[in-house]
Amino acid sequence: MCLANNQSEDVCDYTVQGSWFQKLCKVYFGDSSTIVAMMNENLSIGSQFSGKDIFMVKVCPNIDYAFIVALIIILDEIKSEKIED
Repeated sequence: MCLANNQSEDVCDYTVQGSWFQKLCKVYFGDSSTIVAMMNENLSIGSQFSGKDIFMVKVCPNIDYAFIVALIIILDEIKSEKIED
């Protein structure tokens, strides 16, 4: 993913990798191995009884939490659209 101020788009500002099957993803800084955020399923008794997926998101300091949550929501919407098609 490239941010607006990255005009050349030679190197991504953030890279998202993960698996919806395993219910986890990691957000990396650029093309590096530096993880800036991680999302995984929070397996609890409450989530199993409610029938809803509950996720835990860990975000490194100085990273915009709202930005990370927005990325995860976008990925979830993309996944939902593929299932509907």
